[in-house]
Amino acid sequence: MNPNDVIRDLILRYLHDRHSKARGPKGVAVKVSHIQKELRKSDFKQSQTNSNLDYLIQKGWVVEVITRTTFTTKGGATRHQNTSTYKISDIGIDRLEEGSIYRRPESQPGISIVNIKGVTIVGDGNVVNTELAELSRTLRQLEEAVVDSTSLKDEDKLDLVANIGSIQSHISSPRPKRDLIRKIWQGIEKAVTAAGFAGLVGKISTIIGALD
Repeated sequence: MNPNDVIRDLILRYLHDRHSKARGPKGVAVKVSHIQKELRKSDFKQSQTNSNLDYLIQKGWVVEVITRTTFTTKGGATRHQNTSTYKISDIGIDRLEEGSIYRRPESQPGISIVNIKGVTIVGDGNVVNTELAELSRTLRQLEEAVVDSTSLKDEDKLDLVANIGSIQSHISSPRPKRDLIRKIWQGIEKAVTAAGFAGLVGKISTIIGALD
């Protein structure tokens, strides 16, 4: 047995217990400090907790929930702050509860949730076509930059994230439609270049332009 599995099981069971006892949706997700404190009871180091939590997130057992807040400084400047909390995913619940009649296969398990104006954006890391893995990683970087941008309106952010997600969906296919990917990208390229993401845009354009 992999010794890390002991830590992963403790994390998952702790989050499952939080999920079961939560009095409301906000009580389901917890900060990483709470998870670290729980595992210290079993003499596990913070670094062990962090690395195994990251593994569970990548595999879809745990979901990272990113809450974006906006505040104004004393000087009148507008600032944005992202706060991460963690909760057990539906996949993790099915793992511990040994399934459910409501269980269904998910083609794109979510690992990241961002809220913009009440609209939830779910990201995934399930790229089936490994040839396009670099494109997927760069698109994810662009998506994060768009969400954090102070020069884009929230409505524009939602449109751009939706279109980036559409490309991610296509490149997750065993037979991605290259022409459709290029067409969707053309609609994104101008807006994100104007927003100051020229470096990422150039990299993505190069990869998409080289698609056979």
